Amino acid sequence: MEFLLVLFVLGAAVFYFLKGSTRRGAETVRASIFLTGLESGHTVAEANLVATIDAEHMPASTIRDAMEHVRLLYGGKQLPMIEEAYRKGMKPKLPLWNQVLINILHSSVPERDRVKQKADNSGSYEHRDSVYQEIMEANKMRNQRMGFDNYLSAVVAEAKRLDGKASTDLHWIELTDDEGTKRAYTDGIDPKWLAAEILKVGPPPPWRVG
Repeated sequence: MEFLLVLFVLGAAVFYFLKGSTRRGAETVRASIFLTGLESGHTVAEANLVATIDAEHMPASTIRDAMEHVRLLYGGKQLPMIEEAYRKGMKPKLPLWNQVLINILHSSVPERDRVKQKADNSGSYEHRDSVYQEIMEANKMRNQRMGFDNYLSAVVAEAKRLDGKASTDLHWIELTDDEGTKRAYTDGIDPKWLAAEILKVGPPPPWRVG
């Protein structure tokens, strides 16, 4: 009975690992496979070839290994692992919007750069990681103090400003799904930075002109 319960718990863990954010979960498993391949001495091309497996064809054992990989080396956070895999040459399978969020989360946000540089010079991985975590927690607290409605308004206002539109004008960003914005809000992304990055990508297909 206990054995069956363990199997059930493991199965549920695998299910929820992929369910909450299916594409991100699948990309995390691919990232684990890719990075493990590089560590084993394979080339980027060889590691990419192995990591082309689709989510529905991934063995449960592979997913569990990836979960453990994330837990042990990345504090249970999927995005840093995916970002590292991208940086080392893994070919992305995530939609462009998800890639934008990952790039923002680990890009050179000005107020983060100064602390990051100081941490990088410390020579201690543990210290660097703790500093990064402090920055992210501070950014998350800032967003929480704003509240999501104010955060969304700040993103829209900055997008209008950058596009040279009046505050009363309707902007295409107001017509898009706010799921990604909610995720950015939760992850501690600066609203002005987010607006600039969204404009770089441009409107989604239903509103794309030409």
